Amino acid sequence: MSRRVLATEMAKAFDELYSIVSSHAETHAATRPRLSEGMRERMRTEEHVPERDIEEFLMVRFTQAFPRTAVMLSKKILKRAREAFNMWLDFVSSIEQMLNEAGLTWNTVLEAASTFLGGPEAIRELASRKPGKMADYNVAASLAATTAFFNIYSIPICLRMIFPYADPERASSYIQEARRAFALVALAHLKRMQDSGSWDEVMLRRLRFLNELMGA
Repeated sequence: MSRRVLATEMAKAFDELYSIVSSHAETHAATRPRLSEGMRERMRTEEHVPERDIEEFLMVRFTQAFPRTAVMLSKKILKRAREAFNMWLDFVSSIEQMLNEAGLTWNTVLEAASTFLGGPEAIRELASRKPGKMADYNVAASLAATTAFFNIYSIPICLRMIFPYADPERASSYIQEARRAFALVALAHLKRMQDSGSWDEVMLRRLRFLNELMGA
């Protein structure tokens, strides 16, 4: 199976598991009572929801509602979660091989993602101060390009907020891979913005939010 086909099948598996938890009635029931009173009021009275409210909503869903639903659905999704994780490990092994061939490591990917999350100014500054390091980061970003079509939430959130609760025996492995998954997906999306010269500020802010969530 080619890396592109593997990536497509893997992304589909994670998207489906994410959707099962996200759309479940328990997730909806567990979210609203945990939102701040101010946000609940704004949801009732305002047409436009401020970005800070969207992030509060996502924080509550991901850190409180998703884990509750994952525990409840553990028997239903456990086998599929492990299958999806094995697909992820196969995919990430191919990425690691390419990194090794390029003389890079996972630290390069993580550092590159951190730099790109700083936005265009951070990228220009590093390129000016340390062009060699920036060149390495661009190589890492090109290797992550396969993940540019991935949903930014599905794989990182499954690995960080769903699988560890559905399958606690393997929680540490899932959480460790969540950070790698986020770095790859974020780097691919950010590199695409850099190459196009058009930075989506909402997407950038959302990726920064997810970056913090991965360390929660």
